[in-house]
This record gives sequence, structure tokens and C-alpha cells, in this order.
Amino acid sequence: MFMRAFLFYLSLGALLFLAPVQALFAQSDPEADRLLTRVSEQMEQYDAVHAQYTSKMVDLQSDLEMDQAGKVWIEGGKYHLELGDYVIVCDGQTVWTYEPEMGECYVDDAETIAEDGIDPARMFTIWEDGFKKVWKGPTDIDGRTLSRVDLHPDGADQRSFHTIQCYIDEKALQVVRLVVKGREGTDVVYDVNVFEGNGTIPEGAFTFDQAKYPGTAIIDNRL
Repeated sequence: MFMRAFLFYLSLGALLFLAPVQALFAQSDPEADRLLTRVSEQMEQYDAVHAQYTSKMVDLQSDLEMDQAGKVWIEGGKYHLELGDYVIVCDGQTVWTYEPEMGECYVDDAETIAEDGIDPARMFTIWEDGFKKVWKGPTDIDGRTLSRVDLHPDGADQRSFHTIQCYIDEKALQVVRLVVKGREGTDVVYDVNVFEGNGTIPEGAFTFDQAKYPGTAIIDNRL
């Protein structure tokens, strides 16, 4: 039970738990900056986003692999993330984190969570703060020609990863794949299978409905 929960947070955290560090103002490649700016501008055009993706965590040291399917809905600072049986919901002020193995839901202030760097709303604009961008050029993946940009975090010695490889469809201006390269031999690959700009948001998506999870203990961490 503990191991499953640990693997969940490890795979999710590689992408989402990006605590802010002091920026080093490393110079980025102009070509990388231009492309990522265009993607960010495209994302700003959407009132809401729905995406479905798969993640594969590979521990190169222990030869362990883990596959999970995820769904996310984003609307401004609100989000609803499902990864396997785990659910994280934010209405812009409060964050609910449902952990099925423990039968518990943790409640936190969104501002406190954001200070810790946990923000699924940034999944498709992760490069906007705290990274040096390096242009790697076109590459073919599964019959598609994508543009690769590598992100190297400022304050790298404080991170659990050293690089995030972004694969972008330049025509659609969408992130198609993210590869998080871990320092301890653990890599996580995120493949976006469905992306809907201005996608439909299910009713009640940004609040936690305890009735859907009978027997769940609510643990309120707010002061």
C-alpha cells in the first residue's frame, strides 16, 4: 500500500512538484524562446483545457516500470487532476487531495500549496519560470515530426531532476510529450493523447464531492 502511494507521488511530483528556487538567469536559445512563447500565447487563448495522458515511470537502477493513465481539466487557477485512482481538485482557493489507499482526503489552502510549487495548472506552460531553454530541433516520434526543447532548471542542485525534454507540435502549438530525467536514475515520460482547448468542464469538477468516496476521512490541514 505504501509503495503504491509512494510511486504515485514520485511520478506526479516529477512534473508538478516544482518548488521555486532562486533564478540564475541562464541564457536560453532564441529559437527555443520563440517557440515556447508561441505555445504559451496559444494556451492563453483557451478559457479551459481538457487533456488525457499516459505516464510511464522507469527506475533504471531497480528495473522497475509503472504505467498510469491521467486526466486533467484546467480553468484559470482551478484544476481537476485524476491519475489512476488518485484525485487532486482545486477551486482556486482550496485544494483537496484524495489518496485512495489510505482512504483519506487532505484539505489545504491553494496559496500554501502553490508556495510549495505544486500547481497542475502549469502542466502545459511549465517552462515559463525557472528554466534555461535549449533548442534541440526536429525529431520523429511515432511517425510525427515534433520540435524538441530541453528545459534545465535554475538551482539544479536543489532539484530531483536535471532536464525536462519537451516535444511540441509546432502546427498545433501543443505539448505532445514531456520526459523528466531524474538525477537518481528515475525517468518519467508523459504522452498527451487527447488535448482539447476550450474543452468541456464537467459540472462540479473543481470541488471535492465526498459523497462519491464513501468512508473517506477528511484531514483539514488549513490553519
